[in-house]
Amino acid sequence: MPYCTRRTALRACGIAALSSLAGCLALQTDDSDTEKPTYERLDVTPVYVAEEVDLSMPPDIETVSAPHNADLLVLPDDTNTNATQAVEWLIDDRVLALLGENAETTWLSWARSDAFNDVFNTQGYSESEPPSSLVVGAKVGLTTTTSRYSWGSEPSTRDVLEALDDSLVAIEQRTPTG
Repeated sequence: MPYCTRRTALRACGIAALSSLAGCLALQTDDSDTEKPTYERLDVTPVYVAEEVDLSMPPDIETVSAPHNADLLVLPDDTNTNATQAVEWLIDDRVLALLGENAETTWLSWARSDAFNDVFNTQGYSESEPPSSLVVGAKVGLTTTTSRYSWGSEPSTRDVLEALDDSLVAIEQRTPTG
């Protein structure tokens, strides 16, 4: 009959414990896309997404059916919105996001308009290379600020939502309090 030593018993227990943990570890994946994203500002901001924009919003982000109910408006890059309407939304402290390959062109057409220059103290314009496919603009004091994003390929919904959240955080940090 084999003699059981303390060392043999500890080894057997250790192997059994590690075997069960190895099975649990094998079930976990390192796929970051399966993790539920968290947002600092986007999930507490009412968002309007124009019908022409191909962006599916998760259920935990409040979406509204009309621009006047939103704090963030996501518009297509080829929007029919004119500069005067964009200025009115900015004056009302709404954040505007243009999504698509012509987003920067549309934003610059607004920024160069008389309607825009009559209201905001612009410091000039800049174009990015490659052109931005998401431009997020907001009023900060008497000027506007923009965040611009480009991706090497078509951005995922997650990419766009994270960029929108990052922009909202940056705008909040630039906005004077009081």
